[in-house]
Amino acid sequence: MEQVRKSFQTLWNNWILVVPIFLTRVIPALLSIYIFSEMSGELINMLSVEEIGETQYVLENYGAVAREFFQVNRGYIMASIFVGVLGLILNFIAVPATFGMIKKQLVSKEKTGFSDVFPAAGKYFVKYFLYRISKLALWIFVFLISMILLIAGAFLGSLVDEGMALLIVLLLAFVILIGGTVLHLILKLWFPAMILGGVGVLDGLKEAFRKSRVCFWPLLAGVLTVRIIAWISNMFVDMLLGDIAYLGTLLINIIPSIATVTLLVFYLRLYLETAKDLVNSEVSG
Repeated sequence: MEQVRKSFQTLWNNWILVVPIFLTRVIPALLSIYIFSEMSGELINMLSVEEIGETQYVLENYGAVAREFFQVNRGYIMASIFVGVLGLILNFIAVPATFGMIKKQLVSKEKTGFSDVFPAAGKYFVKYFLYRISKLALWIFVFLISMILLIAGAFLGSLVDEGMALLIVLLLAFVILIGGTVLHLILKLWFPAMILGGVGVLDGLKEAFRKSRVCFWPLLAGVLTVRIIAWISNMFVDMLLGDIAYLGTLLINIIPSIATVTLLVFYLRLYLETAKDLVNSEVSG
């Protein structure tokens, strides 16, 4: 918990770290609200009040209603796709930028500002891109292996009876769920290993597994602590202000942004601390 407290303290002393992630969340959210409201308005205009109340009418004319809806809202649909792409682009700028700014804060002991956003993003963009592609490939591989295991388990169990097949599938699904959760946590150290260790994708993954053997339980406790606090806090904010369209969107994205950046600081701090512990243990050994 000490590293979580220090992570909050780092963020408190340099709140600018939150800004890139906050903008990444709030800009697409605000645009989506506008597009959704416009599309909803068009749909209401397409149908009369009597028609809206007639479920049978909509079911009987679903094809025509859908075609007209997409034709009328073609511009808004394209805008929605653009918002999705924009959110992805912003993420690929904000996350490496934030990691770079945090590294500067923790390693160089220098305070960061807005002027560091784009230099940090440019410095770590390629590493982050390779990391995301590799992470996606890894999860696809894990998914395929999981499906193969479930199918094989179901087939072997069916040779005995259906009950045994169901039991084997449930047990395998539970094991896969636990394994996936553990892997998800270990991978949180993957990109920190790449930028702090100055290594590539494969070496970064190896280091993430190596460090996780020492710090897995603090990692799990830290993630749960930050996520639970953020969830409870955001729930109250959403209850009080969630109905206020644009202002509510701004406010309910503040806490998740703070939580996200706090965890990014936490991952880097935990990695650095674990690296020291490993070095000390190797020296003393």
